[in-house]
Amino acid sequence: MKWRKRIVVQRVNLKETERLDDLLVDDLRLIQNPAYFCFSLDAVLLANFASPKNDSKVLDIGTGSGIIPHLMQAKYQVKKIYGIDIQAELIDMAKRSAKYNKVEDKLEFINLNIKDGLEIFKRESFDYIVSNPPYMKAKSGKVNLEDKVAIARHEIECDLEDIIRMSSQLLKYRGKVAYVYRTQRLAELLSLMDKYNLATKRLRLIHSQIDKEAKLFLVEGVKGGGVGLDVLAPLILNDENGNYTEEVKAIYFPEN
Repeated sequence: MKWRKRIVVQRVNLKETERLDDLLVDDLRLIQNPAYFCFSLDAVLLANFASPKNDSKVLDIGTGSGIIPHLMQAKYQVKKIYGIDIQAELIDMAKRSAKYNKVEDKLEFINLNIKDGLEIFKRESFDYIVSNPPYMKAKSGKVNLEDKVAIARHEIECDLEDIIRMSSQLLKYRGKVAYVYRTQRLAELLSLMDKYNLATKRLRLIHSQIDKEAKLFLVEGVKGGGVGLDVLAPLILNDENGNYTEEVKAIYFPEN
């Protein structure tokens, strides 16, 4: 799937400490604030790994500032993508980014805890669900429960099981899910997917370098899917000199 070319030239009013970041594709820009959680390569890899059809109705759980919906809309021309997040300030940034990029008719951002998902969305109403869940358990290390970045990184407002359970409840039969997560919790995530009838169909380990152990993984599942798993070739992020590999460059800088 090729990226869609589009030109956007306009002004944007930024709040204090906000910045406007170039997403390096399709002339997209994203409003971010360093006081909150800013997106990382993980989100870009997940948006590239996901495989929605262009007529899919998609949900991004824990959307943050809206990076994944923006990238998926540009790449797949999905008809409608919803992004939800517990932090109202991040949702405000995501909405303003969508307006700036002139995709507010395609992207809708809602301030919502996924545990309350059925209060807004109908059961089994989505074709595809993606999420980059908080990696750390709430009690791992010293955590400020009021810290904006900690809320994105730690299971403070919801945990992994909440996300997978609600993914299953909101997903249509034969719909798909895709997650990016830490390998330390790979067995836990796959067990939860099985518990909630999400059959693991594609798995890809992510290594910082070819001789380093995998720290992250990408996984895709199908609700009500049968047996059979494709373990893909590992994704290597950096070469021996510490530079991005050609594959990662193609993902991160698709227009180059």
